[in-house]
Amino acid sequence: MRFFAVLHSSSIALAILLMGAAHSDSTALHAQGQPEKSAAKTITVDEGTDLAVAVSPDHTTIVMDLQGMLYSIPVAGGHATRITDSMAEASHPSWSPKGDRIAFQSYMGGTFHIWTMKPDGSELKQITFGHGDDREPSFSLDGRTIAFASDRAFKGSYDIWTVDVRSGALKQWTSAESDEYEPAWSADGKEITFVSGTGAVGKTIESVNPTGTRHTEASIEDDGRLEAPSWSPDGKTLAYVRFFGTGLFMNSARLMLKGGPVDALRSEDAFPFAASWISPSTFIYSANGHILRVDASTGNETVIPFTADIETMRPQYAHKQYDFDSAVPRAVKGILAPALSPDGKRVAFTALNQLWIMNVGGTPRALTHDAFDKQGPAWSPDGKTLAYATDKSGIENIYLMDVSTGAAKPLAANSAGAQIFPAWSPDGRWIAFQDQTGATLRAEIATGKTDLLAPATFFPGRPAWSADGSTVAIATVKPYTRRFREGTSQILTVDVATKRMTFFEPAPFESITTRTEDGPVYAPNGKEMAFVMDDLLYSMPVDARGLPSGKAARLNEETTDVPTWSGDSSQLLYLHNGELHRISRATGKITPVPVALTYASQEPEGKVLIHAGRFWKGEGSEEQRDVDILIAGNRIESVMPHSSHTSGPGVRVIDASAMTVIPGLWENHAHPNSHNSIYYGSRMGRLWLAYGITELRDMADNAYRAAEEREAFDSGAAIGPRLFPTGEAIDGERVYYPMMIPTTSEVQLNRELERLKALDFDLVKLYVRLPYAWMVKGNTFAHEQMGVETASHYLLPAMALGNDGMSHISATSRTGYAYSRSFTGVSYGDVRKMLAQSGMFTVSTLLNMSGYSENRTMPDDPRYEIAPPWEQTRLKHARDTAVQEDQKAGMHRIENEEETVASDFRSGGLILAGTDSPLDLPSTSLHLNLRMQVKFGLAPWQALETVTSLPAKAYFLSKDLGTLEPGKLADLILVDGDPLANIDDAARVQCVMKNGVLMSVESIARPFVRLPPSTLCPAN
Repeated sequence: MRFFAVLHSSSIALAILLMGAAHSDSTALHAQGQPEKSAAKTITVDEGTDLAVAVSPDHTTIVMDLQGMLYSIPVAGGHATRITDSMAEASHPSWSPKGDRIAFQSYMGGTFHIWTMKPDGSELKQITFGHGDDREPSFSLDGRTIAFASDRAFKGSYDIWTVDVRSGALKQWTSAESDEYEPAWSADGKEITFVSGTGAVGKTIESVNPTGTRHTEASIEDDGRLEAPSWSPDGKTLAYVRFFGTGLFMNSARLMLKGGPVDALRSEDAFPFAASWISPSTFIYSANGHILRVDASTGNETVIPFTADIETMRPQYAHKQYDFDSAVPRAVKGILAPALSPDGKRVAFTALNQLWIMNVGGTPRALTHDAFDKQGPAWSPDGKTLAYATDKSGIENIYLMDVSTGAAKPLAANSAGAQIFPAWSPDGRWIAFQDQTGATLRAEIATGKTDLLAPATFFPGRPAWSADGSTVAIATVKPYTRRFREGTSQILTVDVATKRMTFFEPAPFESITTRTEDGPVYAPNGKEMAFVMDDLLYSMPVDARGLPSGKAARLNEETTDVPTWSGDSSQLLYLHNGELHRISRATGKITPVPVALTYASQEPEGKVLIHAGRFWKGEGSEEQRDVDILIAGNRIESVMPHSSHTSGPGVRVIDASAMTVIPGLWENHAHPNSHNSIYYGSRMGRLWLAYGITELRDMADNAYRAAEEREAFDSGAAIGPRLFPTGEAIDGERVYYPMMIPTTSEVQLNRELERLKALDFDLVKLYVRLPYAWMVKGNTFAHEQMGVETASHYLLPAMALGNDGMSHISATSRTGYAYSRSFTGVSYGDVRKMLAQSGMFTVSTLLNMSGYSENRTMPDDPRYEIAPPWEQTRLKHARDTAVQEDQKAGMHRIENEEETVASDFRSGGLILAGTDSPLDLPSTSLHLNLRMQVKFGLAPWQALETVTSLPAKAYFLSKDLGTLEPGKLADLILVDGDPLANIDDAARVQCVMKNGVLMSVESIARPFVRLPPSTLCPAN
C-alpha cells in the first residue's frame, strides 16, 4: 500500500503521529524508529532563509514558516512558539477569515496536499487527496473554500483549483497550457489572482472569475519572473515579487506594488511569498532574512525582530570499519549487465573491468585483458557474437566480438561521439544504441551506416527491439509539468518505420525502477515485455507490434535488476543483491546462478622514500621544509627531516626537493557511474587522478556500475581514485534522474535498503521526494545495519532526523525553493548557525562557470584532453562564455556561497568542497571551487582542508586518511609550486600516489593524451 493511501483512511491519526503537539518532536521521532542514542541540541536563530509570513485577521499574530516548521509570533515581534514540527513539512500558511483555522501545504504521505489546523497546531485535517501535487493554499474571504495550485489534471501543467473545506468538492478554475500557480483572492472575493508562465518562469499575473474570464494585472517581457501576488484590503494595490536575472539563481528580488505610490522597496532579496496586508497601506512580508513591516505610502520598512528555537540531534552509532590492508580475496559483487545467451546456457557480463563469459554452473572466463572500459554486452540472435561498448579506440564505441575466436571489430567507428547500450534486432541486421546526447540510433551491421531512431531524451535506458523488429522501446522520464522536473520513468515506444513515439505507463503513477538496464526487454516470442518496477520483476503483454496491451503482472518477490531473456522466452536471468538468479517463466521457480569470481586489493611491495622540498600534512597553516616521507607498502612509515642517510637498500627514492607534497584531494560530491559519466569510459578515473584527486565520494550512482568500478579500482584492473561508492538514491514516487529509485511503499523501501547493504555501499543517499518519515527509516537502517552516513538535499528536518550530511549548500528541493539559500544565493543567520552547530557535513558545489573568467587557462591544460572531446568543448565553451559576457552577477553569487563556506569553516563546521560532477565539469571544477574559496576569504590552507582532513573527519576515516602521518594510507600528490602560498598550484600535479602506488601524470594520461615523459616519477 502506498504511504499516501494510508492517509486516506486515517489522515488525522497519522498526522498526529507524525506531527505531534507543539513540543513533541522527541515523541514523534521515537515513534518512527529514530535511533535512541543521539546528541540533542537547541539552536536559537534570529534570521530566516526563505521564510514566509501570514498575519492573523485580527492583526495580532504572525504565523511564520521557518525551515519548514510553523511558528507563531506576536505581530510586534518576540520569541516564536513552534506550532508544527519538522515532520509536518508545513508551509504557505493562510489564515481563515475568522482566524479559527490555518491552511497550509504539507508533503506528509509523499504528495503535496492541503491541510488545515487550529492556530495552536491542533485538530489537523487533510483537505485534498490523490496523486496530484496540491500547493499554495489561500482561504477565500468567506472561509468556505481554499484556492490552490495543482497538477492533478495530469495534463502537463499547473492549474488553479478550489476545494470546499467541508465537503472536499473540487472545482478547476483554469486549464491553460501555461503553468498557473500561487493563487490569491481579490479584495471582493469574486476573483482569483495567480501567476502564469512557462514552468517556474512566471511572466504575467492574471485574475480569473468563476466563469473563466481572465485579465492581466501585471506582466514583464524581459529577464526575470514574477511571483506571489496579494491584494490590499481595498483592492487598489497589488503586491508581488519580481525576480531580476535568469537561470537557477537570480540577481535580485524586490517586492513590487501596482497602483500605489511605491514601485519597489529597498530590500533586494525578497522571498517568493505573498505579502500579508493589515491595512490599505500597510503590509508585512519577508526579505533579507527578516520579517518586515512596510508603510506603502512612505516606503518605510521596519524590522519585526524574532527569535526561534530549532532542535537538532546527532545520531551516535558504530561506524563501518574498513580493512584497507587486506589481501584476502573477496567475492565479486560488481557484476555489470549480465546477458543470458539465446540458448540459455551461457552468461556474458562485465566485472573487474573485463568482459567475461561463463557457462551456467561453470567458471567465468575473461574475453578481454586490457585496461580499457567495457560495458553492456549483448548476444546476437544466433549466439555467435557479442556486441559491447569499449573505449579502446579512444571513445566508447560498440565492438562486435566473435565468441569462438575472441576477435573484435568496431560496428560503426565514431571518434567524435560515444556509443553504448547495444541491442540486436531480431533478424540480426541492426544494432540499436544510444549516444552521449541521449539520442537512440541504429547501425546496419553489414555497412556500419547509422540513422536516428529517436531524438535525445533525458538519459534513457537501453533500447529493446520487439519480436517483429517494427518497434524499439526505451525507458525515459515523462515529467508531470514544466514547473517541476520530476515525473515517472515510462516506456517510450518508437515505430522504426515512421519514428512515431508513444508513452506507456508500466502501471498508473509507477516507474521503471531505473533508466539504465532495468528494461523494458521484449520476450523473443513476441508475447510480452519484462521490466523492473517497485524493485521487482514484472511482465506486461504486448501486441504483434510490441505495444503494451495489458496490465503488468509481478513475477517474483525479490529485488531485481537487469533482466534478460533466453532465446526461447522460457526463462529470465537477473541480478538480485549482487547475485545472479534465473526464473522459469512457466513455473516461477527461481534458481541461483553462482559466479565464482574473486578479487584482491592492490598493494605494492617494497618501500618508497619521497624527499619533499615542502610538506603540508593536511591540516593547519604550517608547512615543513626539506622532509622525507617513507612509505612501506600502502602506508606511511615515517615523516622526518631530510637526511642523506634515510634511505636504505631496496628503497626507491623520489627526489621531490623542488616540489610540495600534500595529501591527495577529496572530491566530495560526484556521480562517476550515472548519467553522462557512463559515456566517459576509463577516461573518468584517470581525469580525477591527473588533477590530484585520490578520494572520491559517490553521492548516487547506478548500483552495479558503482560496485564494479570500486572493485576494478581496488584490484588495479582499472585506474582511478579510492572510491567510496553508493547505489541509486532513494526517492519518492516522482523521479527525475536515472539513478534515483522511485519508492512507493514501505515494503519497497526496505527492499532497497537491503540491496544497498548487500552491495556493501558506503553511503545512503535520500533524495528530494522521499517522505521524511521514510527518511528516518533510511537513516536508522544506514546507521544501525550498515554503519554508514546518510545525505540529502535538506538541512532541516534532516539534521533533526538523523542525517549526517547535506550534499549541497542548496540544490533541487520538492518545494521549488530552498530553506538553506535564497534565489539570490544568500544563506542567512539561521542557516549559518545550523551548518556550524548541527554537526552535519555540508558540501559546497558551485555549479557556476563565472569563475572561469578569472581562470582562463584551465581549459587549455593538456591534461583535460583526457576528457572526451564533447566535454573538452563544454569546458572551453564555459570559459569563452565567462570571458565574453559580464560575470558581475555570477561572481556575486559565488561570493555569497563562499561567505557561507567561510562562516561555516571559521565556526568549526564540517564544510567540504565538491562539484556534482559530471553535471559540473570533473576535476577542473573542484580546483575552481578551491580558488573561489580563497578569492572570497579563506586562506589556501583552509580551502585545502575542505578536500583533505575535513572530509576524513566527516566520514570517520581520520584514522586512515585526510592527513599525511605515520600509520596512515599513502594517498598523496606531488605538486609544482607552493599551494599554501598560491592555491592555483594545487592543480599543478606532477605525480600521484594512491594506496602506495606512485604514478606520474604522464603515465595516467598516456592511453588518451601524450604528455611529456616524467623524470620525477618514472615508471618502476
